[in-house]
Amino acid sequence: MKYDSTDRTAFYAIMGLTILTGVICYFLFAAATPKPGIVDSIYRLNLPPKSAEAAANKTAAPATIDESKFAKKVAIDIMNGASTQGNPSYGPDPATATSDALITWTNKDNAPHTVTSGTSQDDPKAGKLFDSGILAPGAKFSIPASKLGKGEISVFCKLHPFMHGKITIT
Repeated sequence: MKYDSTDRTAFYAIMGLTILTGVICYFLFAAATPKPGIVDSIYRLNLPPKSAEAAANKTAAPATIDESKFAKKVAIDIMNGASTQGNPSYGPDPATATSDALITWTNKDNAPHTVTSGTSQDDPKAGKLFDSGILAPGAKFSIPASKLGKGEISVFCKLHPFMHGKITIT
């Protein structure tokens, strides 16, 4: 079979376009590849700086509470197996405390949990009274009942939204 100059020209044109396409793809992929330590995304929202108001916000967990100052203490357990829907979440539930008591939740489950005031994450008042943050297994969260005020307070777990409980402050 004999090749003429048109075949050769077409071959070189196709090879040139292939090389040009490869070079363009290389530079486009290199420009789109994430670089370590650099977050450049149209979807990224930077967190606002911590203000003094946020640092003093009463929803933050208290650093340490001197339990010896409280004569009355109410212990509420996050039950073992509470992370499985349908199992009991808190014990006792509902709980009752006087306004001069210290309320302590203890995570007796093998999964992390939170103790957050409110009925669910959709509740506009969720976490306004208190939010324990993540409690690892065996961890505790305490809050004086005097900071909560009198009445019935609903609690839930942010990590397991099916977990609900109530405590009544008298």
